[in-house]
Amino acid sequence: MDINKLPDPVIIINKDDKIVRLNDKARELGFDLGMNFKISNEIEINGVVYSVRFGDLNDEKVVVLRDTESSFYRTLIELSPDPIVVHDGQKILFANSKTAEITGIPLEKLIGMPVLNFIHPEYRSFAVERMEKMLRKERVPPALEKFVLPDGREVYAEVSASHITFRNKPAILLIIRDVTEKVEMERRYKEFFENTLDIIIVTDLKGNFVEVNREFENVSGYRREELIGRNYREILSEEDAEYIFKMYNKAFRERRPLYGIEFRFETKYGVEKLIEGNVRPLIEDGGVKGFIANFKDITERKRLEEELLRTNRLLRTINTINEVVVREKNLDELFATVIKEVSSYCKFAWIALTDEEGKRTVKSCGIGSFSEKLLEGRCVAEALRAKRTVIKLSGEHPESCVNFSEHKNLNTYVFPLTHLNRALGVLVIYTDFAISEEEIKLLQTLADDVAFAVDAIRLERAREESLRQIEKNIEQFATLVDRIRNPLAVITGYADLFADREKDKILEQIRKIEKIIEQLETGWLESEEVRKFLRRFRKYEEDTAGRR
Repeated sequence: MDINKLPDPVIIINKDDKIVRLNDKARELGFDLGMNFKISNEIEINGVVYSVRFGDLNDEKVVVLRDTESSFYRTLIELSPDPIVVHDGQKILFANSKTAEITGIPLEKLIGMPVLNFIHPEYRSFAVERMEKMLRKERVPPALEKFVLPDGREVYAEVSASHITFRNKPAILLIIRDVTEKVEMERRYKEFFENTLDIIIVTDLKGNFVEVNREFENVSGYRREELIGRNYREILSEEDAEYIFKMYNKAFRERRPLYGIEFRFETKYGVEKLIEGNVRPLIEDGGVKGFIANFKDITERKRLEEELLRTNRLLRTINTINEVVVREKNLDELFATVIKEVSSYCKFAWIALTDEEGKRTVKSCGIGSFSEKLLEGRCVAEALRAKRTVIKLSGEHPESCVNFSEHKNLNTYVFPLTHLNRALGVLVIYTDFAISEEEIKLLQTLADDVAFAVDAIRLERAREESLRQIEKNIEQFATLVDRIRNPLAVITGYADLFADREKDKILEQIRKIEKIIEQLETGWLESEEVRKFLRRFRKYEEDTAGRR
């Protein structure tokens, strides 16, 4: 038996307890041939305790000394859940069982394999630089490295490395912890953090930005580099900043998430946004270290909700006005109702009828600061001329506009009152909000309905005047017939008394006149029937309107 191949110090003693043979490791401990060695369970050499194991070999005894501390660490190494490797910068010198298990390579084959075979190409230069530092006995911190296993799997590991002496030579000890799952989770979290449609903001206890995601950059207009380290108060109004402070302070005190936080802020480019979301305190070692908030930009959603509410309110207004349009026969009452209802929807409104040329006001109605000079505005003239809706938003009004100072910050909408391709006037409204395309269509339809009602009222007036004229003409017919007959009777009498020679001619002309009178009487009777019909038709219309 070649005892020099054994890893532990080995001594062979005879029956007189004298050393007759020993290996090099035993010599290193100070033993030599001929020395006495008394067997016991443990022996201390140079402060190191060795356990003593022995067995019989013919007439001699074989004694094996095992460093109990080394045995302890060897056991720890073998039981370690992490791979442990010793290498010299080139090849593997030692590996524990976990290394063999993970790589799928037996320990006897692992020993001597090149270290770089297991390092991913992307990390090789980084790993080599760390090896060189450690072999120069420089300290290196734990680092994330990427390994490639024989079956092609790629594994991320947190590597703790240190310089050691192994078998009297400089070497590097690696403790490798598989963090692939952790890295994958972090990658997914980062991907979610960057690509989610939610705004995510991380702040410290003072309200300074620690991290923001891409969506916050998109919404706010600020780049991440412009925000990190700045305080949230720098980008919020004083009122909203105070509200945020109260909400975050409540989350801090109660150590729980808060939901339904809603506030406004102005982007880098001056656009106002409405934000809604929640905030959660970040708790570490029992204390709050900061906050993470998730917000959504609800500006568009709120705009649509407000637009829907306005549209519903506008529809109710239009229904009310249409009921008036059907039954109202007085222009003043019609206009007063239209302005009253429309003004409940907007900031201010007025309505006006113009002459056929659109240059003179025939009738107008408004509330508050209404002035008939408004009819002189350019947008009014354009709406009348083009017979289409004209819109001037806030900031678009020329200074020459009538009432510029009052309306420059309002949106103006001019709706022509059109009927049968004629512009009868305008309905003008002013708002502090932008009206949607659907609302504009509804308001233009309302303006056209009012124009129809105006035309109908005017037609009714013309019909009443015509009826009165017909009645007057009929009465005149009856009077004229009677007045003509009386002179004819006188003429006939004079012809009988004094016109012997011309009597027949005179009487013949009288008969012609009487035929004309008969025709007038027939016309009078026919006109009387027309009058009765018109009266009956008018009464029918009034009764029908009353039932509606």
